[in-house]
Amino acid sequence: MLRNETVILYSRLSNEFYAKDCSKKGRSVVRLKAETGARVASRPRYGYMKDPSDPKRHMVPDPETAPVVRYIFDLCVSGKGPAQIAKQLKKDKIPTPGYHYYQKNGVELTGVDITQPYNWSTKTVAGILEDETYLGHTINLKSTTVSFKNKKRIDRPESEQLRFENTHEALVTQQTWEIVQDIRKHKRRRANMAEQNIFSGLVYCMDCGGTMVLHRAHTMDAAKNNFMCSTYKKKGKDACSGHYIREQELSAIILDDIRRVTHFARQNEMRFAEHIRKKQGKEAQQEIVMLQKKIDTMQKRQTELTKLFKRLYEDSVLGRIPDEQYRILSQEYTAEQKEIQEQLPAMEARLRELKDSSSNIARFIENAKRYTEIPELTSEILHIFIKRVEVGERAEKYSRTAPQEVRIYYRDIGLVDELPHSMADAMAEKIPDEVA
Repeated sequence: MLRNETVILYSRLSNEFYAKDCSKKGRSVVRLKAETGARVASRPRYGYMKDPSDPKRHMVPDPETAPVVRYIFDLCVSGKGPAQIAKQLKKDKIPTPGYHYYQKNGVELTGVDITQPYNWSTKTVAGILEDETYLGHTINLKSTTVSFKNKKRIDRPESEQLRFENTHEALVTQQTWEIVQDIRKHKRRRANMAEQNIFSGLVYCMDCGGTMVLHRAHTMDAAKNNFMCSTYKKKGKDACSGHYIREQELSAIILDDIRRVTHFARQNEMRFAEHIRKKQGKEAQQEIVMLQKKIDTMQKRQTELTKLFKRLYEDSVLGRIPDEQYRILSQEYTAEQKEIQEQLPAMEARLRELKDSSSNIARFIENAKRYTEIPELTSEILHIFIKRVEVGERAEKYSRTAPQEVRIYYRDIGLVDELPHSMADAMAEKIPDEVA
């Protein structure tokens, strides 16, 4: 009897070791393929299909679903959140990614209800809006399984993922991507009592840097809707002041300035580009130098931390340091590494943006040409042209007529304060009556 139990136990252990070894070899094969930048997923991402000339490694836009992906991004730019977009897709009777796959291949994916072909979920829409695949990039090893026994998928740390840019055709432009990520970063739950706040994530207090919150109420006339500094609202007058400004007043100021600057950009492209480049030159160069130093320092520290981790682990295994000391140092190194990993991407993106100033100016001019008539301020117009708006306090407290500074920072070109006089005068003569 004992011998039989021993044989069974041995058999189970052998099977387990075999399964573990196969899993390890399988992971190695996937990693080797992933490190080449090739697509490792079995199915192409929604919006794409396998490239007929290279089906195992490359994908190309799917003529049926690529327009849907672009439509989803356009809806977000226009001010709709994932829940609203999902509702719109359902209304338009657009098949969900899972049902589309079932239609094409006759295979039911896990978790997909084929009895509800148009039931888009908020999670699916949000996943599409946050997926860099649609920029033309391949991000390999984004997730893994817990173990060879537990097949539950978990996300890998960003530091362990492999990123390859421009590996296939993009479905959205870099500008659309940036606008959508800005909107998603400042996403707010829509109030049932009011229409969507199109300024969400764009308006800030000029003095404390806090966000400006919009006040609306059932009992309040729409003309009285106003913005107030969030710091003042939370902490009172000792922390900041109200910086009140009516929503209609701010809309009028921004709309008028967008018309002014875009008209200027259309009428004399070379002079406009020269003016912006000259204005940005010194400030941009200083910021580039500062950012590059910070990035170099952080990358150097990241390399040092990797070495320290290795040495610390070896010391722990060899018994050179107590377990408690290993735990404390390990936590400190992990926290520092995580902080670097969170800050580096944003700093590198900003550095690329500054170095690409010429292409950014050209992009702004192209947008100005696309929107020759701007009858009203919409979420789409705001997010295409505006990066940030800062509201100052009125020169005289409690006065509704005292001057109040509003700084408008444009996407791609920054603050456009005074235009050259000769050009501004010429532009004033040419601005159509319906725009001026």
